[in-house]
Amino acid sequence: MKKGFETYQATQVLGMSQVDLILTVYKGTIAYLEQAAGHFRDGRLEAGKTAGGKARQCLVHLYTTLDMKKGAAVAQPLGKLYAYMIEEIDMAVAGAKSEQLEHIAGLLRTIKEGWDGLKARPAAGSAGDGASRPATADRNAGRLAVIA
Repeated sequence: MKKGFETYQATQVLGMSQVDLILTVYKGTIAYLEQAAGHFRDGRLEAGKTAGGKARQCLVHLYTTLDMKKGAAVAQPLGKLYAYMIEEIDMAVAGAKSEQLEHIAGLLRTIKEGWDGLKARPAAGSAGDGASRPATADRNAGRLAVIA
């Protein structure tokens, strides 16, 4: 049963556009941060550390997949922001500080809104039909030089 579910998950991910993959990582990171903050508020320190560690791993993934050569204008500032957030998560987890984690989740929500807008933008010259969106998203994701 587990093998079938893993195959399903792999197939689902392989069919996603770059922007959809990036959005999925953002959603997961935000969810882990919210879980960690909730655990810390409730005094469940180990669970908070685990969820905070998973959020950190997601951000490290986003950081390491930035393409600094192709999209330095966007990738470099985004890399600095990711590095800041990783450091903040480390400090928040060490001190079990839910407020810091909620702050980072808020920053990620703002960035995610930009990616949502990128995904929703219709292709130039199209009538705005849904079929044109994935191609536009993939082309623009390359311009932003983030490879998921």
